Amino acid sequence: MQIFAPHSSPSPALTRARLVVAAALAALLAILAFAASSGTEVARSADERPSFVVIQTDDETLDQLYASLNVGGIEVQAMPYTQALIANRGVTFNRYYVPYPLCCPSRTSLLTGRYSHNNNVKGNVPPNGGFTGFKARQAYSHNIATWLQAAGYRTIHIGKFLNGYGDEPFDEGKDVPPGWNAWHSVLRADTNHYFYGYTLNNNGTLEGPYGDPGSWETREYGERDDFGCPSAPLNGKPCFYETDLFNTLAWQELTQTSPEQPFYLQLDYTAPHGDFRRPAGPEPATRHYNTFAGAPYPHGRAEGFNEGNVNDKPRFIREAPYLSLNEIHTYRVYYQKALESLRAVDEGVKLLVDTLGGMHRLRNTYIIFTSDNGFFYGEHRLTGGKFLAYEPATHLPLLIRGPGIKAGTATGELAANIDIAPTILELAGAEADKSIDGRSLASSPSSRPPTSKPTANRPPNAPASAARARGQRPVPRSWRRRRTTSGSASAPTSTSSGRAARKSSTTSPRTPMSSTTSSASPTSPPSGPSSTPSWSA
Repeated sequence: MQIFAPHSSPSPALTRARLVVAAALAALLAILAFAASSGTEVARSADERPSFVVIQTDDETLDQLYASLNVGGIEVQAMPYTQALIANRGVTFNRYYVPYPLCCPSRTSLLTGRYSHNNNVKGNVPPNGGFTGFKARQAYSHNIATWLQAAGYRTIHIGKFLNGYGDEPFDEGKDVPPGWNAWHSVLRADTNHYFYGYTLNNNGTLEGPYGDPGSWETREYGERDDFGCPSAPLNGKPCFYETDLFNTLAWQELTQTSPEQPFYLQLDYTAPHGDFRRPAGPEPATRHYNTFAGAPYPHGRAEGFNEGNVNDKPRFIREAPYLSLNEIHTYRVYYQKALESLRAVDEGVKLLVDTLGGMHRLRNTYIIFTSDNGFFYGEHRLTGGKFLAYEPATHLPLLIRGPGIKAGTATGELAANIDIAPTILELAGAEADKSIDGRSLASSPSSRPPTSKPTANRPPNAPASAARARGQRPVPRSWRRRRTTSGSASAPTSTSSGRAARKSSTTSPRTPMSSTTSSASPTSPPSGPSSTPSWSA
């Protein structure tokens, strides 16, 4: 059984006949609808190309997506909405990797579809990295945003763009890169705070600081926003927690987008990245503080934790001492805060899906969820970083839902961040003006160009993985858009941990243990994190 339904092309004669009949029926239905309506106009898009939402977290590991905590015998997930509304309604890529697990290089590869050694953004600081390095290279004006904008898409960026953004004295952080119609990006200079006290570039105008960071030497977590604050402007509460503000900006931009125009929204969260100022680490929203105290650490990845035999590792690891009990405690708390900070991201996923459903645009929108890189929580005796090509840093989540994608499936097809841009371009019918290293995931694996030189044992385009030879299903032959209708989406309060999705090539959707329903409206955000959409997805 394929992840996507097979598509066969009708004969030209049959196609012409169908078009004639369809045109006649459309004309008749239009007359009847006009006669039956009482001034109510149903908005129909003149542009049937799909829209795209790319959600990218910062430093989220694969395990954190599936992390859960047992509370009174019930497994409470850290990200239940993301699993229910994207993974269970789409496809999970079990073998998704980033070639260079560091913020700027990874994010630039996603934008350009090119490896770091080809886009030449090779670090987080100038001259070869950071926003300054990015701006000095072709990637600045040749990327997914410029290509889609040239094709008629409305392009929107919200959140963290690249390290060092806003640290350029020549523009004082007012730079809006080419290709973006709407720009709401947080300044990421070293002097800028993360979750409170941050500054935004809103379409070329600096605004902020949002929220009072307080005293960074003495402040306590959980004392910023009202505990009932899910996201501004809900209930008239001015919520300044950074993730909440990003969620609200995304809702505003979606509702302000013309129904006649396809859009590309890239929502780049800072969470679960930690601030380096004291007290260091991720900062959860007030309402989520201590909600994951005692979470398993590291979740499902104990094999390499505080590794004993490191003889096969580089010298700096061989010479590293075992983690002390104090270090283990420190990173256990860090891990807990990372999970808690992701809960507001998860609520943002639900807000986006609710909003698209209320606008009747969900069925023709691809939603892509991923992370820029992982993080080390004691694996191989490593703490507090990424960069190295080990699984915790490179093996990341990739979830996609959208037209033609069969719900609740998984694939063992190898994928990378360089594949996201060409995938979107193919689905949008757009083209890049520069060469791309990645391959569209919307194409059959056998038809993709090779990304490396052939070897003596494997010619170009030959099956690239033993997993595929063992019977794991590759990504299907085409992602042609197919309108489908299924039951209303519901987000669970708790489910199983979800790790089974990563252990087999095909899974069934996880069933929520409980759910509630409410109406979603495109004119105002849903009433809070507990509501669920009532539209058909």
